Amino acid sequence: MKIPTLLLTAALSLSAAASALTVSTSRVVTLPGADTAHAVTLPGNRVAVNADNGVLILDSNLKTQIGWYTLRGPISGLSVSVDGSRLAAMTGDRWTVWDVASGRELRSGEPSYDATLAFDPQGNLLMLDDGTLRSINLASGRATDLIGDGDLYGAVVSPDGTRAVLSFEDRVELVELDSGDVLAEANLAEEPGGLGAHFSPDGQAAAVRTGSEALILRAGQEPVDVKGGEDLDPTDDSLLFLNDRELLLVSYGEGQRIDAQTGQPRGAAFEVDSDGPVVSGPDGRLLALGSSVAFLNAATLDAPATGRVTLASSNTLSGGFIGKTAYAGVNRFTNLGTLQDLNVGGTNRLYDFDLQNDVLWTLNGETVSTLRGGKLNRLTTLDSDAEYDLIQSTPDGTYAVAAGYYGLALLNAQTGKVVKKVTEKQLKVEDIHAALPTTDGKAILVIPHEGNVFRYDVATGKQTPAFKLPTDAEATALQLSRGGTLAVTYDDADYEARVALVKPGATTAFKTLAFDRVQAVRFSPDGKLLAVLTSDPQNALQIFDTASGNRLIRTGTFNMGTSLLAWAPAGNQLMVGAGLLGKAGSVTVFDVKR
Repeated sequence: MKIPTLLLTAALSLSAAASALTVSTSRVVTLPGADTAHAVTLPGNRVAVNADNGVLILDSNLKTQIGWYTLRGPISGLSVSVDGSRLAAMTGDRWTVWDVASGRELRSGEPSYDATLAFDPQGNLLMLDDGTLRSINLASGRATDLIGDGDLYGAVVSPDGTRAVLSFEDRVELVELDSGDVLAEANLAEEPGGLGAHFSPDGQAAAVRTGSEALILRAGQEPVDVKGGEDLDPTDDSLLFLNDRELLLVSYGEGQRIDAQTGQPRGAAFEVDSDGPVVSGPDGRLLALGSSVAFLNAATLDAPATGRVTLASSNTLSGGFIGKTAYAGVNRFTNLGTLQDLNVGGTNRLYDFDLQNDVLWTLNGETVSTLRGGKLNRLTTLDSDAEYDLIQSTPDGTYAVAAGYYGLALLNAQTGKVVKKVTEKQLKVEDIHAALPTTDGKAILVIPHEGNVFRYDVATGKQTPAFKLPTDAEATALQLSRGGTLAVTYDDADYEARVALVKPGATTAFKTLAFDRVQAVRFSPDGKLLAVLTSDPQNALQIFDTASGNRLIRTGTFNMGTSLLAWAPAGNQLMVGAGLLGKAGSVTVFDVKR
């Protein structure tokens, strides 16, 4: 589905003698593949879910009725008021409450580092804020402290807003919110690594998971340990009441029924058709979340899920241009015009890829393949000892280096051969963080675990400095232009992101660019421009003149963080793997005119 064109045009002069550079949005395309981790039930058998940064309301058949895309970044919390009229969502840096009927935003703000979301019976927002549970009146914005004095680690509120599970450094409690009375408590053997909780249908008990312990708190009774729940993740795994007598434990797609009184397993473990959490859904059914949303039947939990839908993603993780054709997707390469997938030899274990000069390199598990001129060639299967997980190629696409913590492999697309393999021991480094072939394929630029970026000569094995880092800085990524200019991304001593531009033969930067955080760096095919994708909330995409290091353009407000940044071979288009804030969208293509 295409979104109507949005114009975000900017123009600045390259220099007095150069023509103007303009960047405008060509198209925004929506593709499937969102990650869904949160869901709450609304009246009318509807359900609200997150889809990456989007908040969607789905009907009883899981068809999208309405969506909000005004939050940047992945949703970390979702809650609905007791009467179903208000919906709240939260990311790491923003929370928002909407009126469900009108879609109107009621209030928003900045959450604290430990924030959680819930509602009390009167429709006030309940938030954990720096160790204290507070009530926020949505009309006035006034906040009132309820429980805790900076000592709370976590809080999960019951759907009716009357009770909560609270975690502290050494214990968890089931409490009545109005009175503050502790109904049940349990001491913890370890400091909680998070908090997940689900309340029984009668409201008298809660199934709790802390990252190292799982237990049942029941009002007026001693706590009960849940066997097999020690390693349950508070966010990604599930422990929920099927009824007052039985729990369902789900982890990594494996399910187990648990006796709600004894905490002991009932029957054998079984597979659950879900690659994410399982939560209570509408009409008494369960929802399987993850890469899709589907219904599970509580009576036949090992049966295939039904009604499965894959929601629109706000990100694409892989993609680029082959000729004039743009491809992008979530671990796939989908033609943005025809929406047909490109055969790249499989993406079931796509660790990394690089697309330069119409040559696509893929690292799928240990298999390295190239796609050039429409022909797929599986070059080699590397050994697993090096733990290869990155691949980067030269600007002309001829050479590539597969890099892992414990080794490097230089490959040639024209001959289909492995030119050189070298281990971290041979390089005399602790491990390898990234590597890049030089434009002629005669050397490899290496980021070691510690120390400066160095050049490894393939023929002789000689190592020479390539870039000398500032004191206490740590290099994270490398890019090389067709003309030989090196871009080194690093974090300085204050953990601020920097991109150093280094001329051929030099070991120090002639220009250093400063950012809060860098998502991706890419030289244009002719090497004259450098695109940097940043974390800037207003102007995330920035383009620089390679020769001078001067910034020419900054634009783009995206709804998600992504590392996908790609130039078209002609240098006339630029792709960012995220939609624009406020709209559905997975990938944005910009026209670039010089």
